[in-house]
Amino acid sequence: MRYVRGQFAHLEHDARGTSRLFFENSGGSLRLRAASERALEISLFPEAPSRPGKVARDLARIEQQGESDLLAFFGGAPDGALLPTATASQAMFVLVRTITENVPGTNIVTTALEHPSSYDACEQYARRTGQELRTAAPNRTTGGIDPSAVAELVDAETSLVSVIATSNITGAITDIPALVEAVREKNPGVHVIVDAVQYAPHGVLDAQGWGVDGVNIAPYKMFGDRGNAFTYLSPRLAELGHDRLTKASSRTWSVGSSAPAVFAGFSAIMDYLVTVGGASPATDRRDGIVAGMHAVQRHEQALLHTLLNGTERQAGLRRLPGVHIHFADTAATSPRDLIVPLTFDGLSCADAVRAYEDNGVTVYERVATSHYSERILRSLGLEGVVRVSPLHCHTPEEAEHFLRVTEMIAK
Repeated sequence: MRYVRGQFAHLEHDARGTSRLFFENSGGSLRLRAASERALEISLFPEAPSRPGKVARDLARIEQQGESDLLAFFGGAPDGALLPTATASQAMFVLVRTITENVPGTNIVTTALEHPSSYDACEQYARRTGQELRTAAPNRTTGGIDPSAVAELVDAETSLVSVIATSNITGAITDIPALVEAVREKNPGVHVIVDAVQYAPHGVLDAQGWGVDGVNIAPYKMFGDRGNAFTYLSPRLAELGHDRLTKASSRTWSVGSSAPAVFAGFSAIMDYLVTVGGASPATDRRDGIVAGMHAVQRHEQALLHTLLNGTERQAGLRRLPGVHIHFADTAATSPRDLIVPLTFDGLSCADAVRAYEDNGVTVYERVATSHYSERILRSLGLEGVVRVSPLHCHTPEEAEHFLRVTEMIAK
């Protein structure tokens, strides 16, 4: 654990030097020093990787390694494609537009738990292409999406199914393999895309195994920098008509000059995961990454258990008077990310967040007055929650400290 904690910047103190516990990683995770430092190092090079010089060739190799690492992380097919963008939200609009403009159909299926970038893209392109938008309601007990709820909306004329892998408000994980199987029983050729931005830092992606056509991630949610995102496209999606230079390959999705620095930063994240997983340098890259993610999952599930159930010294959230857990109380029966949505008796979400800050804890309120949260929360019958989202670099002792602060606030 000492190694893990030593890799993250501002883990115990903010940029002003103030001591604090950062439990707001769903809004942007703590940063790996190596990822930011490596990206900065490479960004200072003026050379372009497409040039013939020695340094340019070095940059090209860095970019190639980054692309290889991305395919390994996604669990993608070798003949799949990668779409680099400034944000994951931008990528969702690209995917939805590409599919709806190229794939015949009369309806699009999505869910009420989608991030606005996914939901709004489906809504807008349904309108532009004259298709019906069908929205699956969430399960109000688990806070997630049941595969059957999506599948029952799919028919032979569905062109696209867009689903979120993990809700960044409830923490519920969607059973993507079961969902894909269910919707393909109704429509074997339907295109399925997945928003994996919240899921990626906490679970193993397996685009090929899941049988999906597109998956997006955002490095700033998984220990890296803001300002870049990556999306995997299946071979059949990659071949659909899309914006590209006329002379470029039909499978090329990157338009314009590449940025080797963002690939260098991503490879640094993968190096970290391989180390955390205890893999030897000779281990297959995908296997090493998966081992690292499994180590992350084990520790985070132990932290979730501590938050919910407490320790010998401190009561957990389940036993704190005046504190209400939403959805995370089903952790024993449904897969969950390390997100705990809370509300308090007699205390608004905003006031609770301020009380946490006054006690050196950073969390965030998701409220129905925000366009990012309104549709999601109200589909679940809520007006707001305090979102608690630690990371695998946190310790049981820090979880216990959070519980003490929570108990004090609730009083």
